[in-house]
Amino acid sequence: MRSVYALNETYTVSVLYKGDVMKKIVLVPFAIIILFSAFPAAAEDKPWTPGGPDYLYVKPLKKPQHHGVFDEGMKCLDCHRYDGVDAYTSATMALKKTVKGRAPREMIEQAILAALRGKGDYREIYVMATSFENKPLATVIEFVLDPKTMNLYAMSEKQTEKLFHIASNPQVSLAYVKQREDYDYFSGALGVQVVGRAEQLKGTDPGFDEAAAIYIATLPLPKPNPMVPQPPDVEALIGVVRASKIITKIVPERIAILNREFKEKGYHAMQLWEPKGK
Repeated sequence: MRSVYALNETYTVSVLYKGDVMKKIVLVPFAIIILFSAFPAAAEDKPWTPGGPDYLYVKPLKKPQHHGVFDEGMKCLDCHRYDGVDAYTSATMALKKTVKGRAPREMIEQAILAALRGKGDYREIYVMATSFENKPLATVIEFVLDPKTMNLYAMSEKQTEKLFHIASNPQVSLAYVKQREDYDYFSGALGVQVVGRAEQLKGTDPGFDEAAAIYIATLPLPKPNPMVPQPPDVEALIGVVRASKIITKIVPERIAILNREFKEKGYHAMQLWEPKGK
């Protein structure tokens, strides 16, 4: 496919004829254009943008058999391109670029909330990926999702490795996969990926008490009983947390959800959510 972008050059191609006689045929630029016009998605009107090893790119001469649906007129490089380390990959870019197969925003958001609702308190176990000086770290961590803002909150002891990572590089990624013994991961997969920016809240920072209240509300605190007639004092708990914990707040930049139920409704199984205005 890369040869398409150098149509000002002349190519020499070897062709095998009967009798195993090799003859050379020179294809002029005009002939190359005709040749590649027979393949959908081969002729692009954008220059190839290098960046990263060649083998990572998808450069089909025709649409692969299992390629997802996309809008008429879209070209390969609309999705399969490289814009830097934080670039959208082909899958997520296709979801952002195409209208065909995209579920309504409200449906996507509700599906994410349903997947991450836990026992109704939006508390779930995730794997969080961080990076410090090119050294990645994957941490199993509990986050609480605020369904009103889609922000996530976690509470950690001070002086843990992941906190040092975040202090150096606030870009993080979360992964959640539905874990169930009877789950069929090939036909009924359910997973959520979150890419966002992490913010560390100390006890003296604005927003700490609000974040702590959201998190503490999901803790399995003892219920009032004859021995403990008064409910736990949330303010007192926040005071304890303020003195010894760090709250990590993640503001999502995008959330991708894989849910086969979308496909049953005529949409892509993978859907992309982004904050309004992005």
